[in-house]
Amino acid sequence: MYQQIPLFNQPPLNIAKQYKLSLHAAAKACRLSREQILDRMNELATINSINLVSNGKLRMDTFEKWLNPNDSSRQMPISALPVFCFVVGDASPIDVLAAPVGAKVIEPKDYNLLKWARAYFKARDCRKTMRQLENDL
Repeated sequence: MYQQIPLFNQPPLNIAKQYKLSLHAAAKACRLSREQILDRMNELATINSINLVSNGKLRMDTFEKWLNPNDSSRQMPISALPVFCFVVGDASPIDVLAAPVGAKVIEPKDYNLLKWARAYFKARDCRKTMRQLENDL
């Protein structure tokens, strides 16, 4: 469904720099070295039949370009993003991609809390309707 975005109140849509900053921060915060991240990404990509790059295995020079916020010549492709996020244990780069459309990645615990809250309010509304019907009887 298309939603008209106000001309002067639209979110920034050029997220290339923020995306690279989030990748860099996620790799830095991870307990693994860059070499270990790279090795695990290549291993998972092979197991899951994912092409991280078009010509074989991902190499350190390309990986470093993907993570360097000051190098706009290369971006991590979308096919590599889930592998990277899984290896480093951080979904914040996906959050950067989702933000311009008003979406946010939440953890399973928060998702369960949201489901509980929706069920709670639905039950509350049903109780209110039941009280009104009871009064009408």
